[in-house]
Amino acid sequence: MNLNRLVVCVVAVAVAGFAAIPTAAQEAEPAETESVAADSLGEEAVDTSAIEQILRGEREMLEGESFSYDPAGRRDPFRSLREGFERSFDEEAEPRPPGLPGMAVDELRLEGIIETPNGILAFVQGRDSISYILRPGTKLYDGEVKEIQFDRVVFRKQSNDPKQLKPYEDVVREITD
Repeated sequence: MNLNRLVVCVVAVAVAGFAAIPTAAQEAEPAETESVAADSLGEEAVDTSAIEQILRGEREMLEGESFSYDPAGRRDPFRSLREGFERSFDEEAEPRPPGLPGMAVDELRLEGIIETPNGILAFVQGRDSISYILRPGTKLYDGEVKEIQFDRVVFRKQSNDPKQLKPYEDVVREITD
């Protein structure tokens, strides 16, 4: 007997819920009063106002009337994570210093390496088509000269890639014959 009452109550709630959804031809909103559905035996009453409110909210959301996103202090999941970090050398906020301290590692072309009594030196050509002399420890815009050998120069380039374990990467430029 209890199973029959449960089935009848569920069916009554479902029917009341579908009856509360107006069709496209009906523009009038249903009344805000509580609706009560009774089972076929008339013994118990079920409150369906919460179901009607949920269905009304779904209909408004599907029609685009009342949907909005409130971040409440969290980031917007529909905006790019890379926003604000995407900039090229042309769009920089601050100008670079002149000369070698304003050159990036990728903008240098290795021209030659010589040995002197004071150590090994490297000659590079910058983006401004001027030749510069590099020594170990020379600072660049995004790194420094780590080591100079007889056939190569090792640069330590700063990296902002969060996937890398180290905040830098070693870039090797070799002399080609």
